[in-house]
Amino acid sequence: MKSQVVAGLVGLVALLGGVGCAQLGASPVTTLPPDVHALPSASEVADHPCRYGDVSTCVARCEVDAQACNATGVMFEFDGGEHSDPAVASGFYSRACTGNYAPGCNNLAWLYLRGSGVPRDEPHAMLLFMAAFDSSRLACFRGDPGSCLLAGELLYDQHVEAKDGDTAVAFFARACEAGDKHGCELAKQEE
Repeated sequence: MKSQVVAGLVGLVALLGGVGCAQLGASPVTTLPPDVHALPSASEVADHPCRYGDVSTCVARCEVDAQACNATGVMFEFDGGEHSDPAVASGFYSRACTGNYAPGCNNLAWLYLRGSGVPRDEPHAMLLFMAAFDSSRLACFRGDPGSCLLAGELLYDQHVEAKDGDTAVAFFARACEAGDKHGCELAKQEE
């Protein structure tokens, strides 16, 4: 009887093609996840200079990319050290806003609202918040979840008035539907 069990197991192994027990039902591993602690490659830094703090290359990218202008502004506003200068940041935010990049308009509005690097000017800040809303609303309807989130936040913080029945929760829900986890959290809080 023992020999029949062993023969049956040998037959099962042969049938499975030598697959080990640990591999049964397991999905094949094709690649390892990226190491989040690894230094970025040279090509990664070249592709995303603003993300990795390469100020001079980020400034150069601003000539053709409104998002790079905004990122450069963020570097100058929040560096807290060598490059920190809100007045310089305002110029980059202005270029981003002129390029219809909503976060640039939003960031510039905050500088004017606080009088940081620019004269305090609440009416101008409100105009910039409205420009940020209009641009982010349009990008949201085109499927950008980050823009949905920004439009919702501008409504929620009452920096702009709702248009055509827009609500902050509706924008948060759109961001959530597009996969933005923070949008999901905000939509649940406000229901």
